[in-house]
Amino acid sequence: MKTTTFFAFDDEAKPVTDFNRMFKSVRSNREGFILVRMYLENIDYQILMENSSKTHDVQWTWEELGMNYIVAPSNELKKITQSDSKTDKHDAKELATYLVARFAGAKQFHVCYMCSKEDMMNRQLCRTAKVYMVEIGKCKRRIRSHALVYGIPLPKSITSTEAREYMGGFDDPILESLVGMMEDLEKRRDQLLNTIKTRFQGNPIYEKILSIPYFGEITAAYLACFICDIERFDGPKQFVASLGLAPRVRNSSETVSHCGITKKGDPHARWLLIQATIGHVRNVKDSPVTLFFNKKNGGSIELRKEQDEDRLMDRSAIVAASAKMARIIYTLVVKDRTW
Repeated sequence: MKTTTFFAFDDEAKPVTDFNRMFKSVRSNREGFILVRMYLENIDYQILMENSSKTHDVQWTWEELGMNYIVAPSNELKKITQSDSKTDKHDAKELATYLVARFAGAKQFHVCYMCSKEDMMNRQLCRTAKVYMVEIGKCKRRIRSHALVYGIPLPKSITSTEAREYMGGFDDPILESLVGMMEDLEKRRDQLLNTIKTRFQGNPIYEKILSIPYFGEITAAYLACFICDIERFDGPKQFVASLGLAPRVRNSSETVSHCGITKKGDPHARWLLIQATIGHVRNVKDSPVTLFFNKKNGGSIELRKEQDEDRLMDRSAIVAASAKMARIIYTLVVKDRTW
């Protein structure tokens, strides 16, 4: 966080001794990186950096200074993550070795897409709003659990004004505290929601995703941030894979096995998409996504309920429907359509 270690090889894969000595420890700020930029002024170079929590701050500074860099996902840099030696000098040298191999034609890692400061702020707003959504759900379950233990009858919906006044009529300090917690979380969520609406007003991708039934503002905003640069995907399959919804494929001799989804990529985008898809297939009966889900699910939710099935929604069917919804979203954006 405080310092950055650089290590360089020349075009013959030999260490650049003077550079490595000068920049083995550089302050991780603009003043420190300017010194590196001045040294590289008339040199053809590229920097490889491992993705971490500090990466964006450094990357934005490098971008302002016009430095030539790429970022790799840490889980694909096995020589670093699985090494017994965990020093900055060792890691920097291994990164330089990866870069030499990349210039020689080896494809040992992918290059991360790095978003702008504004997009990162928008993502963080949506992530925080998502946290409030989850916590509100947990709070509701605590209220119902407490009411069940003490025999307090509750209405079907506990979020209405009438329901809250009704729950306030019991001389129960725990119930009162839980209701207050839920109201506070809802207030904070609504404040963030208003901020998100203001920041995304007029965003064409946001409007297209919001046009899908049962896709709310938080989901539409976060997915709009996630696919702000749609051109980096070669097609819908790559977009689905970036969400971690593509199945793992294992080849052994002549046998090809399709396993569970990879779960790679942004977990927040995947979770929001799946939750929105669940609401969609529950309520939009004539949707192509719902019809696809019913086929994978062995029948509609209503039919499985009539047949007294233990599980109304098969998990693999929901994942498949979410992947289909992702392909539709890609089409809406690329071909400039609305739902």
